[in-house]
Amino acid sequence: MQLKENDIAKEIAELERGLKILNIAYNKSVLRKFQKYIEILYQYKGKIHLISHQDYSRISKRHFLTSLISLPYIKNHNYACDIGTGAGFPSIPLKILCPRINFTLFESKKKKAEFLKRLIDELDLSEIKVIDSRAEDYESGNFDLILIKAAGKIKKLIKVIDLLLAPNGCVILYKSHKIKNEMKIGEKELKKRRFEVQVEKLVTPIENLPLALVILKKV
Repeated sequence: MQLKENDIAKEIAELERGLKILNIAYNKSVLRKFQKYIEILYQYKGKIHLISHQDYSRISKRHFLTSLISLPYIKNHNYACDIGTGAGFPSIPLKILCPRINFTLFESKKKKAEFLKRLIDELDLSEIKVIDSRAEDYESGNFDLILIKAAGKIKKLIKVIDLLLAPNGCVILYKSHKIKNEMKIGEKELKKRRFEVQVEKLVTPIENLPLALVILKKV
């Protein structure tokens, strides 16, 4: 499936509509970066599994806008990492809208890491780097913000989170509304490591799909 001019126009129109719903300010430069993002995703279609086949017709709704839901919760942070970044979600959409934050992206799959490096270069983003190894193997973690969108269950992530998080840092995990059982399984470990838990139940713009942001803070 080739990307057509009408497809781009539709994606950008949906992005603008969603940004307005989320009350996020933007300009033409921001829209150009997201358009380039879409174009590069299509260039890799069929070469690397970055997003599902169905999602190529709903990139803005399903990926860009969903990523940006956490924007109000990250603005006071300076050094962020994204564990298991994949196609760049949520960190690269957030970086486009909040360029002052320094980002480190962990993506252990080499082909996806190469995609991310090219994407960052073509979007002309600065203060952002890709680490093509596991976050667990990173030795100099001192991030005041950790973002995790699709990298596993909370209980299994707690150890690496604790390793990378700076004192008084914050973790934001993108989850479904059906988070109760997962939280219960991880409750003991969260208490042991002195994490305070906040769950924000939201819906995505345009599609109105349920989304929970699980926010962890050290107490």
